[in-house]
Amino acid sequence: AFFYVSILFTEILAPYSRDTKHTEFVYAPPQGIHLFHEGRFVGLFVYGLHYELDMETLRRTYTPDRSRVEPIRFLCRGEPYQFWGLFEGHFRLVCPAQGGQMFLLGTDRLGRDMLSRLLYGARISMKVGFGAVLISSTGALFIGVVSGYTGGIVDKIVQRLIDAWQ
Repeated sequence: AFFYVSILFTEILAPYSRDTKHTEFVYAPPQGIHLFHEGRFVGLFVYGLHYELDMETLRRTYTPDRSRVEPIRFLCRGEPYQFWGLFEGHFRLVCPAQGGQMFLLGTDRLGRDMLSRLLYGARISMKVGFGAVLISSTGALFIGVVSGYTGGIVDKIVQRLIDAWQ
């Protein structure tokens, strides 16, 4: 059911726009969601990320920065987007902290948020699936109507073709 909703409201559900890049966080690991910091309840938050570049291997090493508690914001104003390609919107269900980052599934080689990319990709996959079902259902309806309306030999041939196909 979530994927059906994601088709209509991807822009609102995704924390970032599809192509937003965070070049300082290339291949960042997923950030865990926490409720408590140093024994006290803070609410939903992620720890900020700190990275160091290993000059020998040129690999980035990310570590959670426990001094930076970044609360997750809900029902907030985020990056602008074109809602359904019709009008500009800013409303997001979930946003990172002001000046912070939130990569719940990590980032890719260009620093793009994987959760946002997954939601946008699900939209495309669901559109293709719905299109295939619509086309096949329309074709099946047409063949069934013609077969039932004409009856007789046409109906028997169509039935045998469908039986053979199954």
